[in-house]
Amino acid sequence: MSRGSKIALATVAGIVLLAIALYGVDVGRVRELIAHVNAPWLALAAVLYVSAYLVRSLRWRLVLRPVQRVRVSESFFMLMAGYFLNYIIPIRAGEVAKSFFLKRLRGVPIATSLPTIFVDKLLELLSIVLVVLLIPVLSIELNGYLGTLIVTVLVVFAIALALLVMAIWRERATARVLTAAVSWLPARVSSRLSAWLELFVGGMGVARQNARTLAPLVGYTAFAVLLDALYFSCVFRAFSMDVPFVMVLFGYTLISLSYILPTPPAQIGHNEAVMVLIFAVGFGLGRDEVTAVMILAHLMTGLIVTGIGLWSFGAMSIKVSESFRHVAEAAGSDSPDAAAGRGG
Repeated sequence: MSRGSKIALATVAGIVLLAIALYGVDVGRVRELIAHVNAPWLALAAVLYVSAYLVRSLRWRLVLRPVQRVRVSESFFMLMAGYFLNYIIPIRAGEVAKSFFLKRLRGVPIATSLPTIFVDKLLELLSIVLVVLLIPVLSIELNGYLGTLIVTVLVVFAIALALLVMAIWRERATARVLTAAVSWLPARVSSRLSAWLELFVGGMGVARQNARTLAPLVGYTAFAVLLDALYFSCVFRAFSMDVPFVMVLFGYTLISLSYILPTPPAQIGHNEAVMVLIFAVGFGLGRDEVTAVMILAHLMTGLIVTGIGLWSFGAMSIKVSESFRHVAEAAGSDSPDAAAGRGG
């Protein structure tokens, strides 16, 4: 399936999800709630939202240190530009794009920096532990969809953690296992994936070098999750809704973790459906109020990610279209060495 077909299919899926999320909602009531929102609380929410991204950029900068030292501004620009690409196109191009940015700015081969992104994403998934711990505290009823989402994230986290541990302690054995796992694919595809996997596993030494910085890395992750929850709590406050902070912490953390699943362009429909599932169905909050909160939060964060993302591209003197082209070439090249060498 072509990239255009995938994007079209994802867009249709997003529209369907949005229709499901809005089914039975009083649109007039939602419009009235948004019209009377408290602007100062919303402004504070925007500041906290950007602050959480800044903390995540500091975390990636620390993960990246054994490979390449970068300035705080550089790590923030690369992170935000990558998030912008992920936001507008549902192909997770932003993850590979951060390696491309690093290649352009500092000459670091893409295959060398990719393991740092894997480690950073694994740290992000650590918040699933918090979600699981809060389930008995909140006495939340795990319906089928909500339970499936939590289990899915747990499985992804467990697999990623297992791969990391294996790659650190048994590098060659891990490379053989992963190569065997893709051997059933067509020869051209499996040979390309095998070459990438061998380079990737070999590069996981970055995790060993980051072992002594594990505490601050976990600290950055916890602080970012706290800022996320504070941001969303302020959005609820903007609608004069007094929702317990621990409930917001659980709900928004789970919303963030749901992004490991494929999402439509601009996350249209996905955010609204997951928000209703967690806060309206799971916690029993008013569906009209929950929908109003998510619509305004989605609009605000979309503008923030787009604005700062485009600013970041300008600050790095890199074109958005150029990034897509190079990421597509890296993903489609037969030789990881060739992919890593492009982008200059």
